[in-house]
Amino acid sequence: MKFIVPWVLLGAGAALLAFAVVNAFLLYTAEVPKTTLRASLPLVGSANITGVPDPYVLGVNAVRGIILLAIGLIGAKLLEIGLKELRENQRESAWRQYHESYQYSQY
Repeated sequence: MKFIVPWVLLGAGAALLAFAVVNAFLLYTAEVPKTTLRASLPLVGSANITGVPDPYVLGVNAVRGIILLAIGLIGAKLLEIGLKELRENQRESAWRQYHESYQYSQY
């Protein structure tokens, strides 16, 4: 069980990181729909501004970007913890082999 945990952490971290990177790329390359804003001004009256990015879509995409950033950071942290656990397990295994060979040579 102790040797499975680092691999599970590495797999989960890699999956989360890949998910975040792919979705961030898709979010970056997605085209934002344009809209027309209508404004009532006291002196000019009614004004139409065309070709403005849709504010609702921009807000949703900003929230998605923040969520993807959080997912990517969680994935990177899981990768870091998994690598640390894997190195620690390898170090313990090498230490155990060294002691076993040392004890074997003593007798």
